[in-house]
Amino acid sequence: MRVKNKKTYYLKKKTIVEDDEGGKYQGFEDNATEIQAYIYPASGKLQAEIYGERLNYIMNMLYDGNIEVNEGDGICYKARAIEKPDYKIISIKEYTSHKLLELEKIL
Repeated sequence: MRVKNKKTYYLKKKTIVEDDEGGKYQGFEDNATEIQAYIYPASGKLQAEIYGERLNYIMNMLYDGNIEVNEGDGICYKARAIEKPDYKIISIKEYTSHKLLELEKIL
C-alpha cells in the first residue's frame, strides 16, 4: 500500500453500554486509537449486487497496521476523535500484507 494514500483515522472499540433503566445495547468506547489507513467508496458490480441501494452508505478501507480491529468497531471517517464514530466495520477480509474492511455508515 502506498504511503501517500494513507490518512489518519480514529478507531473506537465496540462495547456494551447500559442505560439508566438497565437496558444493554452496543456502543463505542470513549477513547479513540489513531490508525493509518486508506478509505474509498464501495463500487463495482459485486458490491452493487451485495448491497443494492445501501451501496451509497458503504466504504472500503485498506489497513496494514498492527492494531487489532474487529467487526462492530467504529471508525471516525468524517467525525472527530471526540465524537461518536460515523462508520462501523461490517466485514474483514485478511490478506498477506493487509486487511480489506467494509464500513457501513451509522445512521
